[in-house]
Amino acid sequence: MIIKALTPLLFSSLMLANMPEWVDPEVKQINEEVIALRHYFHQNPELGNQEKNTQAKIIKILKDSGIEVQTNWKNAPSAVIGILNPQKNNTIALRADMDALPIKENTNLAYASKKEGLYHGQKTFVSHMCGHDAHMAMLLGAAKIMAKHKDKINHRVIFIFQPAEEGDSLHDPFNAQDVPSSGAKALVEDGLIEKYQIKHVFGIHVMANLKAGEILIREGITLNSADGFKAEIIGKQSHGAMPQNGVDAILIAANAITSMQQIVSRNIDLTKGMGVITVGKLTAGEAPNVMSGYAEFLGTIRSNNPDIRETLLKRIPEVINHTASAAGGAAKVKIIRFYPVTYNDPKLANWAVKSLKSWNLNASISDWNPGASEDFSFYAQKVPSVFMFLGIDHPDQKDIANNHSDKFIIDDSALSTGVKMHLNMILSQ
Repeated sequence: MIIKALTPLLFSSLMLANMPEWVDPEVKQINEEVIALRHYFHQNPELGNQEKNTQAKIIKILKDSGIEVQTNWKNAPSAVIGILNPQKNNTIALRADMDALPIKENTNLAYASKKEGLYHGQKTFVSHMCGHDAHMAMLLGAAKIMAKHKDKINHRVIFIFQPAEEGDSLHDPFNAQDVPSSGAKALVEDGLIEKYQIKHVFGIHVMANLKAGEILIREGITLNSADGFKAEIIGKQSHGAMPQNGVDAILIAANAITSMQQIVSRNIDLTKGMGVITVGKLTAGEAPNVMSGYAEFLGTIRSNNPDIRETLLKRIPEVINHTASAAGGAAKVKIIRFYPVTYNDPKLANWAVKSLKSWNLNASISDWNPGASEDFSFYAQKVPSVFMFLGIDHPDQKDIANNHSDKFIIDDSALSTGVKMHLNMILSQ
């Protein structure tokens, strides 16, 4: 994990600045437009690397605001990069993700998604059940305000509208060969950071179970790494009453799944962090009286420590392969590396909290890790960056649904705070 620390010279330039008097009126004036934009994106979701209509909408808004636009990124063709003050230096980037999830929405909202799409070739419902619709709307609102006041901004500002944070919907990484890079990783590999000499990247994620307008920022490790695995167990089919004549693939799979849970308790130093191995899908068998000769299971791997992550990635194939071999069978294991640990530069995180507070925003340093993962981590590997959480719960809301739930709901009153957060990260430096 490559983390570049802030140099004393660079950090000394991160001073606190009073909120300009024009910020509140501008945010208030654009608020209804931001809400309408979120509802538009919510009703018109698109899956990762298929965000063509979303891309066109963002391009038009940026260009109409006088912001330069760069598209045609090799590995992220649906990405949109906006450039404000291209002639200036000291580049700061703000990021929003564009893609939706393969989930059928069940919120009964007037603007609920009824869209369908293809996810890895299979027809599915599509919805913004993670809040990316809010991310785009908040960043577009902030971009429009900044464009009106660009002469008062001392930086070149890069607006990153990134596809496929939830993953590539076109290529199934477990079943396809030579899957191309996607999302933030693709933009980083395409040279985004170097092209614009970006010094910092700031991102916001709306979160359930935080009251609307509350801002939490962690120092250091902020979100977990995310990886996946697929295991195929090859046994020998036999009559269920004659197990001695076969090799039970289901039993091998069951033993391997149980044994994998011992990796965390016996192979990692839990004083350094945590690890989670979850098998989410198990497929095997044809009939109750037939011993299966084949089983397949898929799972996810999470950790908040790079060393623990590497241990898990190494030990999982060993455990599965040796369990199969000991029973007379065989295994094929495929490990997919998705996202590294998301890391907030500690000094930059502390500055961000103080800066937001100076604008009377409800921000605080937090030790809360919601357990999720984010490909924002690829930006943070390249330059000192900060990923912030914004609460979106209505005060009267009960039985709050988490992000990625089919009933996930955003209180629109939080959007103006998100717009201010983006403005603050630029105007306070």
